[in-house]
Amino acid sequence: MTIKEELQDKFKTNFENPTPIQDAVWERFANGESIFGLAPTGTGKTLAFILPLLSRIDAHAKRTQVLILAPSQELAMQTTAVAREWGALVGVSVASLIGGANGRRQADKLKKEKPHIVIGTLGRVLTMVEGGVLKLNTIQTVVFDEADEMLTDERHESLQTLADQLPTSVQLGLFSATSGVDLKYVFDTFHQEVRLISVGTDAPATIKHEFQYVDQKAKSNILIQLARHNQQALVFFNTISALVSMQATLQHAHVSVMSIGSNDKRQVQRADALRLFKKGEVALLLVTDVAARGLDIEDLPLVINAQIPQSKKTYVHRTGRTGRMGKAGQVLNLGNDHDIRNLKRELGDDFELSKVANLYADEVKQHNNVEKNTVSDSNHSQNNETDVATKKISERRVSKPQTTKIASTHVADVVDKPKKKKRLKSSKDKGKPKWATKRENK
Repeated sequence: MTIKEELQDKFKTNFENPTPIQDAVWERFANGESIFGLAPTGTGKTLAFILPLLSRIDAHAKRTQVLILAPSQELAMQTTAVAREWGALVGVSVASLIGGANGRRQADKLKKEKPHIVIGTLGRVLTMVEGGVLKLNTIQTVVFDEADEMLTDERHESLQTLADQLPTSVQLGLFSATSGVDLKYVFDTFHQEVRLISVGTDAPATIKHEFQYVDQKAKSNILIQLARHNQQALVFFNTISALVSMQATLQHAHVSVMSIGSNDKRQVQRADALRLFKKGEVALLLVTDVAARGLDIEDLPLVINAQIPQSKKTYVHRTGRTGRMGKAGQVLNLGNDHDIRNLKRELGDDFELSKVANLYADEVKQHNNVEKNTVSDSNHSQNNETDVATKKISERRVSKPQTTKIASTHVADVVDKPKKKKRLKSSKDKGKPKWATKRENK
């Protein structure tokens, strides 16, 4: 079996030639072989599995035939958009199942449309399976996108639940930029022998890797100056707390910034943040590793590691957001001497890191001096303050914090306030859908 003619025509219109990973897996995957496609980031792995799948699906049969699983909502939405665009050419329908979206609507769509392809996160998919809404007995192919992130020890229980619902003859497709997948575990769980097809994992030569020695104060000032020079960047953090703290600092400085780091945000908020960033209406998008895994942001010029990653594997996936499909890209690592030394040791000879020339050094220094002078003037004013009415006004201002408006973009603040837990009344529990469980948060 080969790629359907309609799909080939569209591919030739958009691309000159297949990438190495596409060329290596198309025929094998279209013929039903279980494979593990290993290739560098930004080399077209999504189309490497989408086009063979669309060629195998029976569009006339109204049943779900393909399940694609992703580690994050953003990646699932991205893959859904690609599958729908290409699937429309051959009459294939696609449904998305992700947490944070309206579960009832998703369930209704599954019942009414019985889409040929279901793409989602593992938790929400299993929620629908356990509720009896999604049937897996007709699935012929399961794809694990970012397989090294999907097939982890923490997910073994959920993966076993999934495997128990699948046909024993199911085809498997694993795709990633880094290995780290136990193929023996895959065989023991899904009873399929997966063939490794690797076209290398070398970092793209078009990406320039740089670093700057900074402390925490200078780190935020550099991000401020980058944004003020209209430099768009995807900024990575190791923890949610560090992300939220930096976002508050940047918003206070009137920087155009949003984030998709928190799983507590509603899906629509995360989708809006990513959409505005892709449109160029947001300068800095702050993310964590899980949120940004596999994201394809066209012509992204710069990736910043505001917190240095702890492993080479994480560094590969972060930096792969830029320099995609052979285009130029830049990576800037911000850290102290200890951070950079550890990073160089972790990366070894696979990456050449060079020290960037003093990045906006004069402006950062000037910014720091302005802040110091402002603090000094403020302290002097407070020491000489004697008017009781003025003191009361100051107290009221302290007790009632004011919101900060983001300059130029009018983007809403995306730092969610802690939600108070509401006690559900018994009347609200009545008729509660079976699929509404806590599993989807896993």
